[in-house]
Amino acid sequence: MARLIDLKAPKGKTPEVWIGGRGPRMLRLTGEFGDGWYPNMIASPEEYAAKLETIHAAAQEAGRDPQAITPSLEQYVVVAPTEHEARAMLDTKLVRFFGLLLPADAWRRAGSEHPFGETFRGFVDFVPEQYDRKTLEDAIAVVPSELVAEGPLMWGTPEQVANKLKTFGEVGLRHVVIVLLSPAISKRAALYGLRATRRIARLLGSRR
Repeated sequence: MARLIDLKAPKGKTPEVWIGGRGPRMLRLTGEFGDGWYPNMIASPEEYAAKLETIHAAAQEAGRDPQAITPSLEQYVVVAPTEHEARAMLDTKLVRFFGLLLPADAWRRAGSEHPFGETFRGFVDFVPEQYDRKTLEDAIAVVPSELVAEGPLMWGTPEQVANKLKTFGEVGLRHVVIVLLSPAISKRAALYGLRATRRIARLLGSRR
């Protein structure tokens, strides 16, 4: 039997349970037991709203207050001073690799077949050691451009990213964690990303 991690909650506080699932079963469990919902790879505000509705319905069935569950989002972002610069970053190998980690059904909606098979579920099925370098590079090369540009990755200027996040806020999002991909592209992009994140936070009215 694995030994449990010996962590103790702060005195007088009970640890919160945040659940990151996106599938039907995990959404129901979030409604029944979660204090927060922390998904990623959500393609649109409409998808977010539909999944949040499932969580709220499960909470009500369990006799819980749906509003006590914090709707959150881990959002992957490519940000640059201009839209043109951000768009150019979408063609880099790193960002195209991100498109490779989208599930096969997202590829089908873009009119393409995923190189890892029609049942590939994305992140949850990706085991790096199963693929050699050539296999990965060949797969990255066939990632549809529109899949990266129009998928769950947000890109643009700080103002454009903030406006996109606000559309999620309109359907219930209350907490966002930005994961910048652009800093891995260049040192310049990394330095700009630090300033851009603060700018996005101010535009969203963050108190931090």
